[in-house]
Amino acid sequence: MYTDAVELGSTTRADWMNNIAGGTSLSALSLPGTHETLAIHGIELTKTQHDFGDSAETLTAQLERGIRAVDIRVRVTEGKYFTVHHAVQYQNANFDDVLTKAQAFLRQHPSETIVMRLRAECPRPKGGATDCTNDPSTVDSTAVEDIFRGYATSPKYPNLFYAPSTVPGVPTEIPTLSDVRGKITLSNFDNVDRQYGIKAFNAHTEDTWADPGVNNKWDKVQANIRKAVAAGSDQMFVTYTSASGVGASPFSYAGGSGWDSTRKEPAVLGINPRLMRYLNGGGGNGRIGVIMMDYPGWALVEDIIARNDGYVVKGAHQAIWQVRADKTYVDTRYGRCMVRGPEFDGSKTGGLVTQRACQSTAPSSHQWGAERPLTYDGQGYYWIRASNGKCLTAPYNNGTPPPAGTQLYWWGCETRWFSGNQLWNVIPTPIKVGGKDTGAYKFINHWTGLCLSVDPATAATAGGRVTLDTCPK
Repeated sequence: MYTDAVELGSTTRADWMNNIAGGTSLSALSLPGTHETLAIHGIELTKTQHDFGDSAETLTAQLERGIRAVDIRVRVTEGKYFTVHHAVQYQNANFDDVLTKAQAFLRQHPSETIVMRLRAECPRPKGGATDCTNDPSTVDSTAVEDIFRGYATSPKYPNLFYAPSTVPGVPTEIPTLSDVRGKITLSNFDNVDRQYGIKAFNAHTEDTWADPGVNNKWDKVQANIRKAVAAGSDQMFVTYTSASGVGASPFSYAGGSGWDSTRKEPAVLGINPRLMRYLNGGGGNGRIGVIMMDYPGWALVEDIIARNDGYVVKGAHQAIWQVRADKTYVDTRYGRCMVRGPEFDGSKTGGLVTQRACQSTAPSSHQWGAERPLTYDGQGYYWIRASNGKCLTAPYNNGTPPPAGTQLYWWGCETRWFSGNQLWNVIPTPIKVGGKDTGAYKFINHWTGLCLSVDPATAATAGGRVTLDTCPK
């Protein structure tokens, strides 16, 4: 429905980052955000968000509903405080309100982070009639930055900011989620002399806001999202869906204008419903970056959060393995160690691969290692070699790929024209074990496309089978 794109509703999404793997780079995530996060007062041209209350109560409501990127604009007051403004309009909130509400939210939801764009809103020394003016009007960039430093280091807000993002003149490398859980991550601090925040945060930004026309604005939004999907996850992408102009309020850009009584939606759709339909229709399948919105709807927020499913920590599974420091391969569902089992015959050229209970001191028969093939062009695949130098092997089966359930064996490592049955794609796969994130892997056989797995039917038996099986999603 149209309203789902422009009404934030009451859906609670306060802990959605909890299941995201801690090692995920911030740049790899898709984050729903708000433009002019606390702009709830003034004329229609200055209001950009649903009003959930003054003193940053609106921020709390947004965070509880899944917003994770915010845009805070501040004015210097009495030479030592920040108050929140949209141009000349005071938004009935101070920076202390913002930090107090953010701190309370993060203490209650320590798995989350808040990415904050901060902007010194008032021109210096003075702007026009619609601009705010600092108090005193003579403050310079150094004074503004000193006030921010006072907030960032205040004992009222211990460790609230991700410290590397607040170092003046030295933007930090892109952090992982584990680095910033429970903290505000300063993405950038605009309209001051020195750089802050995350390096290259604004390298790929769409922010055409000055009344570009809805169709033109949508083309720009869609183009930047497509670039984000196509680019590597090590680059930051930020897309502002917001715009306004004389006679075209932020809400009309977000929601639309006119009304079609038959379709029960605006005659000219705004950016939010267009984006929601684009995502629901299969567009933006992948990382779409930070999406900064006016009047975001709950379903649109859900659509953006859903783009992070690839980084959600999986549950334990018989075909997902931990690789421990003692070179044992341990399946995460049953906790069994993969073992070089009994030989086929006295020649010791090969034998079965089985599983047993792991031991405090791993015997050599329990030890394995991933190595690049010596001569065969594996194209990024690995041998999984036992301690006796033999390779984990799928049965050749007269040249027909064997089915799921086939037991694996160890055999001399092949370097001939065909050895795909000994080559494995190693896929990092985050999981939770004992309620904690931990690194693990899927091992996908190059020839069969099936995964290394413990056989559930014999999982409780010492010497139970290690097989090929369908890979977990």
